[in-house]
Amino acid sequence: MATPFKLSLIFGDGPNVPPEQIAPGFEMAEVPGHLFAVPFASEGTWQKNKATIESYNLPPIKVSSHWLDRLMVTGPDVDWELLDLWTKRMFTRLSQLGVETVGVYGLFFPLKDGFSRTKATDQAIRYANAMADYAAPLNIRIALEPMANPDTLWPSYLDGIAFAKEVGRPEVRVMADLAYLLKLKEPFEHVAQEPEYCLHCHIAGEPAQPGTGDRVEIHKKLFRVLRDMGYEGGVSCACPWISTDGGSFDFTKETAKTLKYLQDLRAEIYAE
Repeated sequence: MATPFKLSLIFGDGPNVPPEQIAPGFEMAEVPGHLFAVPFASEGTWQKNKATIESYNLPPIKVSSHWLDRLMVTGPDVDWELLDLWTKRMFTRLSQLGVETVGVYGLFFPLKDGFSRTKATDQAIRYANAMADYAAPLNIRIALEPMANPDTLWPSYLDGIAFAKEVGRPEVRVMADLAYLLKLKEPFEHVAQEPEYCLHCHIAGEPAQPGTGDRVEIHKKLFRVLRDMGYEGGVSCACPWISTDGGSFDFTKETAKTLKYLQDLRAEIYAE
């Protein structure tokens, strides 16, 4: 039997929910990089923040998301000095939390009106190489996250792979996000075309966590693609969270429901 992918959730980018309220059983965790690593904060502030994060007793933190905050990689106003400071500290600090894959939003690579696409591509390649330079010694890899936005350099999953190939660094790969695959009506089979390029996966229900709405068949189809391509990385709940029983919101109850939903689907798919 193939090794199943791991079940994960993003923690820390939504309401201030105490981490002890996460239902036990998730196999890894994903955290918002810039909120946890506070790259523009002093080292003393970082050490205090790190101690707080470690006290949360989260599942192993293997992935980060978000990456930049207000800084952009392309366009006429790129500040390379600030980007370098941010990038160096992000990798250093996230590595101390155990992060192995950093997710980087496509929205940080915008196409600006009146600004040459060629110049934007050159800037993006320069920054991707800079990220790879910091990531390589720490054994961290970079998962570019296409976001279905036509005003970015790589809106689709295959666009992300093409850009990663243009960069040509083994540290630079791609993330598959269900929401954006659906938005572009991009076949899930695109993810399987070059399995080695997929580092991480985001999943959601409709309108919130997996298990809400009617996406069972969609989730099964994605899980089959991941199974068949031998994917062993994380499938992370990247979603808002809502109460599913009409009562007050209970994070423990809802994460337990979602975890069971995903565990049952995964077991069914891998047993086929």
